[in-house]
Amino acid sequence: MKKDSIFGIIVVAFIVFVIVFAFVNGRKGSTASAPKVKTGDSISVISLNGVIGEEESSLGTSSSGITISDVKTLLNEAKSDPSKALIIEINSPGGAVEPTQEIYDAIESFKKETGKKVYVWMRGEAASGGYYISCAADKIIAMPTTLTGSIGVIMELVNYEGLLEKIGVKEVVIKSGKFKDMGSPVREMTPQEKKMLQDIIDETYQQFFSVVENARKIPASQLKEIAQGQVFTGIQAKKLHLVDAIGNFQFVVDTIKKDLNLKGTPKIIRHTVKKSILSSLLGEKSSIEKELGIINGLKPMKLQYMMEP
Repeated sequence: MKKDSIFGIIVVAFIVFVIVFAFVNGRKGSTASAPKVKTGDSISVISLNGVIGEEESSLGTSSSGITISDVKTLLNEAKSDPSKALIIEINSPGGAVEPTQEIYDAIESFKKETGKKVYVWMRGEAASGGYYISCAADKIIAMPTTLTGSIGVIMELVNYEGLLEKIGVKEVVIKSGKFKDMGSPVREMTPQEKKMLQDIIDETYQQFFSVVENARKIPASQLKEIAQGQVFTGIQAKKLHLVDAIGNFQFVVDTIKKDLNLKGTPKIIRHTVKKSILSSLLGEKSSIEKELGIINGLKPMKLQYMMEP
């Protein structure tokens, strides 16, 4: 057998091995970076960073933001460890409405199933959807310069009708009902359509409002004044009762020790989602995926709990 043929077989076998190993390794979920210790002596920590959004891409690379599947994986790890409390580090401007609600519900379920206390530590930003999921915690602690709040809902639509006219392109739409192309980027929206979308925004906003009102025990009349999309620093949020305290990570740990009467220095069990080897080999999203992401972002009627700009 020729040397080139032997080399080719070896290369193919190696690629198959890497793919199989990556698939098996990727299914293992997450791993804790510290050994399990006796119940009551440890605190779990998970970090949620980036925009709350979609799941894994079609090409196998992981989303760079926060996904419900990753959060559930991390919460399941924290359920099975021996800690008495969970710290969720949040650094997020928010994101899509549906996964935000799912993450909030998952944290609520975690508390009910485990009886463990959940503390949110806000880092650079925990705004809009980032603040929404924070409201599932038993206590919220922010840094002085954290950007938080931005309580509200936004839907951004693109209209490029004028551009198409300039380049001589006209889109022909055939539809079954007069509202089927509501939010179309190639025509102006009618007043009736605007009202329909505003009603959807208002209903979604009321859900956000109710979550904050119930979690933070802020009177509705007072909350209406601070739930108009404004962004606050951690210090301002503390004065408005949107957060409970100001402090760094060690302050959060000390607060948990005091609240739960833990003795000694708690062990920190930090859970992280392990990337598969295949994902690591592929690295960042390809230029094609990035372009598709931009196009996808132009789709109409996308509700978001997102801090803007």
